[in-house]
Amino acid sequence: MIVAFQGETGAYSEEALLEMDPAAEALPCADFESVFEAAESGRADRALIPIEN
Repeated sequence: MIVAFQGETGAYSEEALLEMDPAAEALPCADFESVFEAAESGRADRALIPIEN
């Protein structure tokens, strides 16, 4: 499963993603809009967005 997240490889969001699903393929995105676009277009199966920092 490909999961889009905002940030670069090694970001806390990627760390959280891989903790939730170690088998997931992380797709780093430059901004939140790109995360949603990746999910909507089918480039990613899911999107991971933080709700608090």
